[in-house]
Amino acid sequence: MKLKDLLYEAYHALSVNRMRSVLTILGIVIGIASVITMNALIGGVGKSLTASIGGNQMRVVTMYPFVESKRSDFEALQQQMPEYERIVLSQTVAGGELSYKSKAFTPMVTGAESAYSDAMSLKLSAGKFFTSAEEERGDRVIVVGRGTLKNLFDDEDAKVLGREVFLNGDSYVICGILEGNASSGNYNAAYVPLKTAETRLGASGLYQAVGVAKGEPSKEEMSELSKKTGKVLTKILGGNKPEETVSVYSMSDLLDTMSAVLGGFNLLLGGVAAISLLVGGIGIMNMMLTNVSERIREIGLRKALGAHARDIVRQFLLEAVALTVVGGVVGIVCGYAGSYGLTVLIGALNPALAFSPAIDPVAVMVAVGVSVLIGVVFGYYPASRAARLDPIEALRYQ
Repeated sequence: MKLKDLLYEAYHALSVNRMRSVLTILGIVIGIASVITMNALIGGVGKSLTASIGGNQMRVVTMYPFVESKRSDFEALQQQMPEYERIVLSQTVAGGELSYKSKAFTPMVTGAESAYSDAMSLKLSAGKFFTSAEEERGDRVIVVGRGTLKNLFDDEDAKVLGREVFLNGDSYVICGILEGNASSGNYNAAYVPLKTAETRLGASGLYQAVGVAKGEPSKEEMSELSKKTGKVLTKILGGNKPEETVSVYSMSDLLDTMSAVLGGFNLLLGGVAAISLLVGGIGIMNMMLTNVSERIREIGLRKALGAHARDIVRQFLLEAVALTVVGGVVGIVCGYAGSYGLTVLIGALNPALAFSPAIDPVAVMVAVGVSVLIGVVFGYYPASRAARLDPIEALRYQ
């Protein structure tokens, strides 16, 4: 039989029982759509997190001591580790309440040295970060994120440079506004000079620091630098074990950890989708076996008129593949729609988690290939069973 004849026969056979065909391909649709949707969501989360890391941050090693630390400790670290271009200090302020008129909000308040902005590649949409002179004087100036503006002024794009707000009862002048949407880490942040945090906000003696490495070190070099930093800083702080004294990590380490976690989620969700595809494949085999049983006389007539076994195999195999291809195409459309729909829903429910889906073309091609493979694998047995029927016995079948 010619290909066009096979296609016509496949279309005719499947259209006779349209509802059965639709229900059969539903498992394939769900499996393919699940693969694409989950891959797009996980890829979108990964890209969103990676995009938030830029500039100097790939050269940054972050240090969080678990014990009391002093400025002199980090000065000693700078002397002992010439690999660092500079080490910048900061402190987290607990319970800092920011208010304006009747509105109050508790942002993530950080006291930082003036070089912190360059070290962490902070971008400002308006104004400036506080200067070294303002930091040395302990001026009451503050840099805020757009989420902080939304909570205080009901508008994340409010024009508030130079306006006074109150932090724990003291007035502060807004000197800068950070860039970033609800998914960025600085959305609900507020930064004040480190000396101001120490003298006015009761910052503890638990300093944190970020060290900017010299040059353009590789991921492996950054990983080694963070390990060495942990050992040297542990000795300076008088600790016994680095893991008990200080937490030290680089952005490269974070990206590797993030990739491993997201990869694990991909495998887990891929396994769930594979089960759905397996169920869909079994449904296709069941339908094709039913078709063979219902069309025994037709098969006998075709073979009596000269059809070869391979023609019968091709006919039923093409019907099975057609089901999975249609299911794959519909699954791809549903996967695209589902991924964009879910990201919109997530962003609406929690703006801080807003991101865009990242659909991998390779995943789409794999999904299509898998759907065709399912049609071949689960359609071959019914097709071969139909081809083995004896034409005489088939014609007698009632």
